[in-house]
Amino acid sequence: MNIALSFSGCHRRGGVERIVYECAQFLAGRQHQVDVFCNEFEGPESSNLHFKPVEMTRHPWFWRGHSYYKNCSRAIVQSKYDVMNTHGCICPTGGVQWVQSVHAAWLERGRKIYPPLSLRAWKRRLNPLHPVLLKLEELHFRNRNYRKLIATTPEVRSDLIRLYDVPENDVEIIPNGFSPTEFNPENAALKRNSMRQLLGLNQDQLALLFVGNELERKGFRTILGAVKILNDVNIKIVAVGRPSVESVMNMAAEFGLQDQVLAKGLAVNVADYHAACDLMVLPTQYEAFCLAILESLGSGLPVITSDVAGARDAIVPGVNGQIVRDPNDADELAEVIGQLRDKQKRKALADASASSVSEYQWPKVLLRYEAVLMEHCRK
Repeated sequence: MNIALSFSGCHRRGGVERIVYECAQFLAGRQHQVDVFCNEFEGPESSNLHFKPVEMTRHPWFWRGHSYYKNCSRAIVQSKYDVMNTHGCICPTGGVQWVQSVHAAWLERGRKIYPPLSLRAWKRRLNPLHPVLLKLEELHFRNRNYRKLIATTPEVRSDLIRLYDVPENDVEIIPNGFSPTEFNPENAALKRNSMRQLLGLNQDQLALLFVGNELERKGFRTILGAVKILNDVNIKIVAVGRPSVESVMNMAAEFGLQDQVLAKGLAVNVADYHAACDLMVLPTQYEAFCLAILESLGSGLPVITSDVAGARDAIVPGVNGQIVRDPNDADELAEVIGQLRDKQKRKALADASASSVSEYQWPKVLLRYEAVLMEHCRK
């Protein structure tokens, strides 16, 4: 097949960006001709994998996604390709879209989480990004401007049906995946001592890993609150993701926890941090299907996350991790973390983590993805 692949980023430093990277490398490895239309590209090109740059405006910040939609729509001549695969509503219409989440569903959940007169609720109402993304979702989903939709979970499919009247038969469910060669317990064991030494962690300290590109939505404030409640200087938080070191440390300072937080910023080799840490903690407020959770479990790192659709799908409480009911309840999270200060309990979870997600390995998942593209290519 001759394939156009579209999203604003194709690299290993993000969530959707990493998925696009894996798709591109897999399809090229299967000898398809792949052109990746994106603004940020990192990765080897080859005779059948090429980067096609798409400009995005920098200001105003909330118009970046819409500018990508306009510029990429002009750049891709769909008639040149057998199929176009897109990864979000900021991409051109008319392709097979892999829907990682539904923005309208996230806003809906936010209205339930935040009191209507709270500062956070008002910030959400006044955020100029939301109407831009909602308009693009309407264009894609309600107007049926797609060949096929791929949803990561049944909940995402239900959101598409409920919020945009998408016919059920238009949606195929394929979960996200992870690389078993990169994320596995053997690699983690080999790197553990050197990574803990590099981070300044001694063997008596409990290291909690936070991986996320948004502090508020992913629950970083709740983690800080829980650690404050536990009042144990031997608990450290390792924060990896897009938020700046300054923003992470400013939030830590609100809780007086500057000395217990290690802010590392964006990282390509997230598996190195899996090796160094004892638990991955992500009390997220909304998640369609979190790649970071799969990768952590694949590395043999138990996960504590919240009871929301998508985030909990790979977690079996008491087997490979634990679930908290309320993503904003620091007391509940503190209780769960406190129970897992016991090394033997953590070891039992770690021993079962990797095998519990074997069905989500990229080689298995992407064969299903390739089959959908082949089914919906131009005849």
